[in-house]
Amino acid sequence: MGAAFAAAGCGAAPKGNRARSADPNIVRVAGTTEDPAIVEAADERAAQQIWCEYLEALYHRATGESDRWPSRDECFGAKTMASPEMLRRTASCSRAALDKFDGDPFTSAYAAEVSRCGSSALDAVVVKVEEITPYVAAICGRMARCGEATYDECRGELGNGLAPHLERAVGAMNRRGRMAFEGCLKNLSCGDVGSQVVSCLEPIMEGLLWLPG
Repeated sequence: MGAAFAAAGCGAAPKGNRARSADPNIVRVAGTTEDPAIVEAADERAAQQIWCEYLEALYHRATGESDRWPSRDECFGAKTMASPEMLRRTASCSRAALDKFDGDPFTSAYAAEVSRCGSSALDAVVVKVEEITPYVAAICGRMARCGEATYDECRGELGNGLAPHLERAVGAMNRRGRMAFEGCLKNLSCGDVGSQVVSCLEPIMEGLLWLPG
């Protein structure tokens, strides 16, 4: 199962204990009665705007034009499954790389410059083990029911190798992404559960960042 998780974009285990104490699913505003869901949605829009501003700068650099980016409105209105922190970190890192880079950004040289941004963002949004408990329960519950491993054996395997990958992946998701992941896990069938988990993760991880079609 470990290799399969790596293929889903969760390859590098986090370095050290960088789990955040706050639950990224809900943005709590101290001293207010504002609906957390409304605050969360606003946070996602603000983070998406930062990402779109980077893409717009990338477009202007590549084309050499100062005209309005044709995909601007579509980007600003897009809803992804990325956590706001993931978006902001990736956008800020990528924009810094673009500002330092001379020449055409649509080259392998620039790709190498920004390749570290996604990985470093994933490392930064690692969640605590408690936050992946529902997903571990779904995976191990299915494996136990299918007779592929006992519940405790499955938890042990996850804790020894796969939990760090889940902590990174779940940390990168917003509430929408986590709900989609959990819903997919509820439909796991017997037989090669690991590959099925990867199939649940892949479309979410690959769609975290909006890109023009």
